Amino acid sequence: MITNLRRLFGSTIGKIIALAFIGLIGILFALGDVTGNASFGGLGGANVAKVGNTDIGVGELRERVRQSYNQARQQQPGLTMAAFVESGGLDQALNQTIDGLAFEQFAAKLGFAVSKRQIDGRIADIPAFAGVSGKFDQKAFENFMSQNGLTEAQVRRELKQQLLLEQIGVPIGSLPRIALGIAQPYAALLLEERRGQALFIPASAYAPAGDPGDAALKTYLAQNKSKFTVPERRVLQYALFDRSSVPVPTISDAEIAKAYKANAAQFAATETRRFAQVIAPDQATANAIATKARGGTPLAAAAQSAGLSASTTSELTLSAYAAQSSAATAKAAFAAKRGEVVGPTQEGLGWIVARVESVTAKPARSLADATPEIRAELQKNKANEAIVDFYNAIQDAVNGGASIEEIAADRKLKVEQTPALLPSGRAPGVPGFVPAPELAPMVSGAFQGSEEGEGHIATLVENEKFAVYSVKSIVVAAPPPFADIRADLLTDWRFAEGQKVARDKARTIVKAVEGGKGLSEAAAAAAANMAGVQTVGGRRADLGRDGKPVPPELALLFSMAKGSVKTLEVPGNRGWMVIALGEVDRPNPKDIDPARVAAIAQPLAPAFGNELVEQFAAEAKRRVGVTINKDLLEQLRKELTGTAPVGE
Repeated sequence: MITNLRRLFGSTIGKIIALAFIGLIGILFALGDVTGNASFGGLGGANVAKVGNTDIGVGELRERVRQSYNQARQQQPGLTMAAFVESGGLDQALNQTIDGLAFEQFAAKLGFAVSKRQIDGRIADIPAFAGVSGKFDQKAFENFMSQNGLTEAQVRRELKQQLLLEQIGVPIGSLPRIALGIAQPYAALLLEERRGQALFIPASAYAPAGDPGDAALKTYLAQNKSKFTVPERRVLQYALFDRSSVPVPTISDAEIAKAYKANAAQFAATETRRFAQVIAPDQATANAIATKARGGTPLAAAAQSAGLSASTTSELTLSAYAAQSSAATAKAAFAAKRGEVVGPTQEGLGWIVARVESVTAKPARSLADATPEIRAELQKNKANEAIVDFYNAIQDAVNGGASIEEIAADRKLKVEQTPALLPSGRAPGVPGFVPAPELAPMVSGAFQGSEEGEGHIATLVENEKFAVYSVKSIVVAAPPPFADIRADLLTDWRFAEGQKVARDKARTIVKAVEGGKGLSEAAAAAAANMAGVQTVGGRRADLGRDGKPVPPELALLFSMAKGSVKTLEVPGNRGWMVIALGEVDRPNPKDIDPARVAAIAQPLAPAFGNELVEQFAAEAKRRVGVTINKDLLEQLRKELTGTAPVGE
C-alpha cells in the first residue's frame, strides 16, 4: 500500500499538465491538483500558508486533503486517513495548492488571462456536468458541487488555473528537442548488458510444523492487522427506473394535425433532380461543349474534348440547386426534361452547361398518410421529455433530503438492497454473490465519498436506465473474528517464521560470498534447502518490454555495483533471494548507431520538458512569495492522523 501511495504522490507539475489538465478533467477534474481561493473555514480563521496575496486556511487545506483521500481510497479501499497522511497526502495537497496559486498569480503578472467565456465552454464540455440528454445540465452541475462540497467560484477558479496551465505549461513542456550527443549516454545505458547469479531460499523449507497456540497467533494478528483486514464495505439501498417506469401521455389527433400543419413543407409534393455539369472559363468553350452534348455526345466526353471535366451532383431540390448556381440557372434546369442539355448560363466562376440526369418526383402526403410517422416522432419526443421530467423530479427529491423509501413509494419503484460490498462489487460475507454488471456505476459512486443515508442518482445505461441509491450502512475496515481466520493465521505464521530462517541463511551466504567464496560454495556451506544457483541477466532495454512486469531479481541486478552481492526478500513470506552481479557490458556511446540514438532521443524530450515546467513552477513560487506556518501544518497533521484531538 505504501508503495502505491508513493507512486500516487510521485507526480510533478509537468506530469499534472501532461496527464491531468489536457482533456482528462473527468468527474473530479482536478480537485486534488490545483485549488480555488474560496475558504472552507479553518480553525479560528488561521492560515496555514500564504501564496503571494492569497491565504490558504487550515479548514481549506483539511477539506482538500479529505477530497484527495477519497480519490485515493477508490484505488486503495482499505486505506486509512492516517496512512494517507503519513505517506505524503497532506504535504502533496499543500504543495499542489501552492503550485496552483503561484502559477495563477505569476501568469497574471506575465499578462496571461482567461475569459469567462472560456471557462463557460470548459464547464459545458465536462461529462460530469451532463444531464440525461448528454448535454450540459445546470442541475447536474449544482448536484456535483453539492456532493463534493464545492462552490461555483471554486470550480471556476480550478478551471481558470487549468486553462492557464494549458496556455503556458504545454508550450514549455513541448519545447525541448534532444541533441544526439545528449542522448548517446542514455542509449549506451539502455544497451547495457548484465550477467549474474541468483539463488532462491524458500521459506516453506524452514516453516515450523507445530501450533504456537492462540495467544501467539493473536499477537501475530495484532502485528499484521492490515494483512488480514477486510477493506471497508458498504450496504447499498437502491431503486431502479428506466423508460418503462415512466408513463408517456398518448398522442391526440389534434396534436398530430398541429404538427402536420407546422411542417407542411415536409409533406408537400417535391421534385429532386440530379445533374451532370461542367463549368467552362468562357462562353465560346461553353457553346462548343453544349453543341456536342446536344448532338448526342456524353457531357463528360464533350467536356474532356475541351480539356475540362464534368461532375455529377447529388439529388437536389430547386432551392438547393439555386444555392449552388443561381435562381435563373436552377429555374431553367428544373423546366427541362430528363436528358436535355441546359445552358450555357453565366455564373460567377464561368459558364455552366448542365444535363438533366434524373428526375425524382415525390407526391404530397395527406394528413392520413403522414399520421403514423408524425405519431411515432411525437411519441418519441414525449417519451424523452417524460424520462427527463421523471429524472429531474427524483433529483429534486434527493436534493430535498428524501429517503430512498420515500422516493420509491412516491414513484412506485421497488427498493432493493445489496449485501456489504467492496468497491469491486464483491461481497465477502456472501460467497457467490455477483451484482449485475449494469450496477457498476452505482457501486463505484457509492465509494466516492458518499455518507450514510445520502441520496444519489447513477446513470446505468445512458439516457435509458438509472438508479437512485444511498449508502444504508458502512462496515468499517477490520479483521474478521479470530475463530474465522485461525487456520489462515496459523499458515501465515508458519511461513513468517520460515521467512526469518530463510533471511538469516541469505545473510550468511552474502557474508561468505563477500569473503571470497563462490555463490554455490557459500550456499552449500550454509546448508540451505534450496534449488541450484541460476544464471540471470539480460539487456536493460528489454526490461519491461511489451508491458511485462520486470522480475524483482533483474530489477535489483541492474541497480547493483559490479562484483557486489545482495539479498532480496520475496513478498508474501515466500522466501529470500541472493543476487550476485558478475559482468557489466556497456557499449561506448560514440560507437552506437546514430539511428538508434535518434530513436532514444525522441522519448527523452518530454522528460526534459517536464523539468523545464518544474523550473518554471519553482520560479513562479519564488516570484510571488510563499510562506508556510509549520506549526499549524503539524497541528493539522496530528489531527488527521489521530495523534492529537481536533482543535489542539
